[in-house]
Amino acid sequence: MKWILLVVLLAFLGISKSQVCNQDCTRSGIEFLCGKTVRNGREIRCTYRNPCEMDKHACQKREVWRKDATGRCTRDSDECRR
Repeated sequence: MKWILLVVLLAFLGISKSQVCNQDCTRSGIEFLCGKTVRNGREIRCTYRNPCEMDKHACQKREVWRKDATGRCTRDSDECRR
């Protein structure tokens, strides 16, 4: 019985998390920022239209993204196109 409750709880948390990843960022406006993460020991920088877009991408990729600078990145990493 405990296992069933645990599975149900984990499934519920997974559904709640996926709903956050599908948030609508169209009303957030345009406020370009350069976001940064570390993937496989390599720093990756990507330009986002607003903080909402960066948070949405972070959620979908299950990564931690932080604001590196206001405005567009000097150079977006190749991984940004994927």
